[in-house]
Amino acid sequence: MKKTDKISYHQKSPAELKTALADLKKKYLETKSKQYLGNQKDTSVFKKMRYEMALIATLLKKHENSKQ
Repeated sequence: MKKTDKISYHQKSPAELKTALADLKKKYLETKSKQYLGNQKDTSVFKKMRYEMALIATLLKKHENSKQ
């Protein structure tokens, strides 16, 4: 993940982050199913996607904690 991607996630609203997280989870499951079928050979994609999901989840928690 590039630094510009991280910055762009920091600038998004919580609603946008939630939709991005849902889309990323859906894409992750699709990629996982491709791997089980044998169509996905590059397994490094999974680590990158999990990292991105964790970053978005962390930013959502930050937004929730800042409201309180």
